[in-house]
Amino acid sequence: MTIEPVTELGSGGALRLPRAQVEPLSAAPPSYTEAVERYLTGASIAKSSARIYRISLTTWGWMLAGEPAPTGPARRGAKLPQFPVAAIGDPALPEVLAELAAARADEMDADTVNRELSITRKAICWWQRQGWIEADPTIGIERRPAPPDRTKALAENQIAALWRLDVALREKTCWKLLYESA
Repeated sequence: MTIEPVTELGSGGALRLPRAQVEPLSAAPPSYTEAVERYLTGASIAKSSARIYRISLTTWGWMLAGEPAPTGPARRGAKLPQFPVAAIGDPALPEVLAELAAARADEMDADTVNRELSITRKAICWWQRQGWIEADPTIGIERRPAPPDRTKALAENQIAALWRLDVALREKTCWKLLYESA
């Protein structure tokens, strides 16, 4: 890695910080599909998480390609889009991606959208560290506010009513075990 010396002031008189030149660790993959595969195998992602990562990266891959992402049942069976990984650096992509992400956020719940955005940002950051891409087109896309947590604990009167229910001993034992182990 080399660092360029600062020789001039940037716009508005602000001092321009040195920018590191990243030397690729390996040749950049020719396609987004291969970049995803290398990320899933090279970034130490657990096998149990790889399926969810693949679904999210497929969804955002379509948006990175400038296309609407598949929804519903088509989402799980969707294939990774075929486009050059270098296209992620297209200067026009952030604006298109922001529009597609906003449309997706209107269709999906906030937790799904936020999880997919987070996974995509992790992959992009990993690709940047590999020296395969320079720009992050997700900068400026904000996480959606998550809905309030409705999984609060039961009140004492609700627990007392639960213990008074006329149910089999097995159910009461299971409930008591769950209650006392929380």
